[in-house]
Amino acid sequence: MPFFGFDRVMGCSRADLARWLAELTGSDHGMAATGRADIPLDWGTLGVVAEPMAPRVIALARIQQLRVRFVYPDGAQEHARDWVTRFDRHTQRGGG
Repeated sequence: MPFFGFDRVMGCSRADLARWLAELTGSDHGMAATGRADIPLDWGTLGVVAEPMAPRVIALARIQQLRVRFVYPDGAQEHARDWVTRFDRHTQRGGG
């Protein structure tokens, strides 16, 4: 699976992101209320920051968008990359 980086635009609402975090970790870690989650992990605290963007408009469809940044402690990039890759797998939608 390709790695999409620590800064991305996601077609979802903050409620969607909070739900996915809760499914993956057992808590939304404050995402629903504040737009930021601080997730304590064995290797440090991973911050997830969601900032609303203008909706993407395709014909008559309007898709909510968030700029999502994953902020990791110094020296934990590989651990953070593994966690974000797991998050990406969790949020993949089915097809076929």
